[in-house]
Amino acid sequence: MIDVMIPGEVGKLHAVYHKSDAESAPLSVVFSGNPRMGFHMNDRISYAMFRAFMDAGFSVLRFNYRGVGDSEGGLGTTADNMMDIATVIDWIQNQNEDSDKIWLSGNQLGTWYCLQAMMRRPEVSGFVLVSPDYTASDFSFLSPRPNRGLLVQGADEDEDALAFSHYLTQILKRQAKIELETIRIKNADDKYATPAELKQLYSDVKAYVGKESTENKLL
Repeated sequence: MIDVMIPGEVGKLHAVYHKSDAESAPLSVVFSGNPRMGFHMNDRISYAMFRAFMDAGFSVLRFNYRGVGDSEGGLGTTADNMMDIATVIDWIQNQNEDSDKIWLSGNQLGTWYCLQAMMRRPEVSGFVLVSPDYTASDFSFLSPRPNRGLLVQGADEDEDALAFSHYLTQILKRQAKIELETIRIKNADDKYATPAELKQLYSDVKAYVGKESTENKLL
């Protein structure tokens, strides 16, 4: 994996990129959570998602939004962060023109970004949501898509978070016609604080998305 600086709207965006050795490997972009709450591309959860895609045979990118870490500019709004997401998706696709599959994944607020980006990108094959931000309430942008996805959550997250994941599953099924597989990791909360919890998160994501880079395609 290598560090790259991607030209963005207000300056360069710092990213880490791994290119698969496999020809025409599927692509993935990892979205971290709300930077105003301390999330960034090198936090434990973002890294675990990145490694899961990497070890499943994907070419994968994680990055910092503007104003975070070494990414230039000031902290952005939701609309600004969505522009950064569009920039990095374009970048990885331009680097891999022979690949026709791309997956998106996100943690916390990054799950909402993930769904937003998927609706704007018909080429997206699938997605992974990790411990969605249950304060998100606007899903009017969802429309029917031929996608499947995975939601991973700690079994010990609070009641509001657990109820929200059930609500989100129903919204995706009813409004977007998307089947969402849910895995709840025993003894974990949304921080996946122990090595065992983080390893289980990594293993569950890798097992699900790994189907995309085998002969028995998920989609």
